[in-house]
Amino acid sequence: MSGEQPKDPLIVTGVARSGVRLMSALLDGHPELASGPDLPFLITMAMQWKEIASTLGENHAKYHSLGREQVRDSFRFTAAKLFAPRLEREGKERFVIQSFAAMLSLEAMAALFPTTRVIVMVRDPRAVARSLLRCNWRNPQDGRPLPYTQDASVGGRFWAEFMRASLPGITSLESTGRLKIVRYEDLCAKPEATLTEVGEFIGKAALPADLRQASADCVIASTDNEHPPLRVGHLDTASIDAWKSGLPADTVRAIWSAAAPIAERFGYV
Repeated sequence: MSGEQPKDPLIVTGVARSGVRLMSALLDGHPELASGPDLPFLITMAMQWKEIASTLGENHAKYHSLGREQVRDSFRFTAAKLFAPRLEREGKERFVIQSFAAMLSLEAMAALFPTTRVIVMVRDPRAVARSLLRCNWRNPQDGRPLPYTQDASVGGRFWAEFMRASLPGITSLESTGRLKIVRYEDLCAKPEATLTEVGEFIGKAALPADLRQASADCVIASTDNEHPPLRVGHLDTASIDAWKSGLPADTVRAIWSAAAPIAERFGYV
């Protein structure tokens, strides 16, 4: 652990197709922020640190003179150093982690990076379910299509289960002021106002409301399942209500039946 401790990254997370990559790419357009492809092993690293801290922390301190904070800082330093070359190359100062899996590990990620701030993207479950149908995602073990990319009703249940599992971490971090919820619909309908609020939350003024091609290409790059491309340019409302004409009425009712209690918590009716 030589050299100055890098700044803790920002974290953007949410259910797939909720605007996680869109927000990350917009942040990448800021002169002081850099994002990039999803790096799932970072979540693994955070959970390994949490496990080590809970099971071996006392022995580390007793036999190796390693306090809990020292162990935490070793993991933190290693993770942050992974982003240093990119930041140095582009003259930027802070990295933006975009990760869907981070939603299920919010408290571990927040503890590993004690000064990080988290942006949680949420989107109407009906729109998420419809958008998942555009994704040609497959199970890496058997090559079969993932069920929620084939059936919108399954996609609605997927949204509900994912959000339900994430609620404890969201509620806990939100109460500390370290987490901000951003609705996809607000970002598209009123981008300047929404991004002004995000900028105030993360301490960065003048966030761009136009998506650059370079940022979009960098953020959607993936080594596994490919995501649909992001639309570059100024944000618009075209994708907000597409589910209304793109899903049968009985499918919409099935999605809402599964997701309603949680969706209403985020302002969807």
